Amino acid sequence: MARPWTIVDFALVWVGGFAGTWLFYGVGTMIGLDEGLIVLGLGGRYLGNLGVLWMLARRRADSTLGLSIEPKDIRYVGLGILIQIASAILIEPLARILFPDGPPPQQIAEIISDPGASVMLKLSLFSAAVLLAPVTEELMFRGVLLRAMEHRGRRIAMVITALVFALVHLLGVDPDRFLASAAVVAPPIFMLGLMLAWLTIREGRLGPAIFLHSGWNLLAALVFLLPGELLESVS
Repeated sequence: MARPWTIVDFALVWVGGFAGTWLFYGVGTMIGLDEGLIVLGLGGRYLGNLGVLWMLARRRADSTLGLSIEPKDIRYVGLGILIQIASAILIEPLARILFPDGPPPQQIAEIISDPGASVMLKLSLFSAAVLLAPVTEELMFRGVLLRAMEHRGRRIAMVITALVFALVHLLGVDPDRFLASAAVVAPPIFMLGLMLAWLTIREGRLGPAIFLHSGWNLLAALVFLLPGELLESVS
């Protein structure tokens, strides 16, 4: 008999991502990869997430998790870009106070913006940020977790999923200045999580949230791909 999605399912999907990361990272280390380790680890993470999701979905009542995409959903890419710009403007005063020498470092962003990184590595990380991350994370957070929490009420489900979403994104910030980094990184991600949850509930499917999420990541990734000299001249 098919069962509803639960918090345990979300935890299992999360563990699957960790297992995939370490498995692929370990294989890359054994075969002597250097620069490609981060890409291999990311690939393993998303494959681990999606693999566990696929196995669990076969025994769940809502096996598709609302994964439905329509051509009109592409308009949400533009909305995601606009929300990213608005959040950056709002958080800028606090970021300048806490980080007068620049924004808090994040691992993937640093690699994309590193002039010494190869074009292939940058494009691989760019593709992961714009394509793989939105699909996988929406299936996890607005798919599994939101459905697991809906019995507590939609508003509570939206807040909890947004909070967990924000906390997860703190894993890549500077541990030496964690509190300051969290103050800058967490609020925009939390608000994004609320918007994605609300949109998913309103539309009854994940397509709009996936494209909005992709637009949010797209602008950030494009900025990090630009030469540092150009960014300095613009600012």
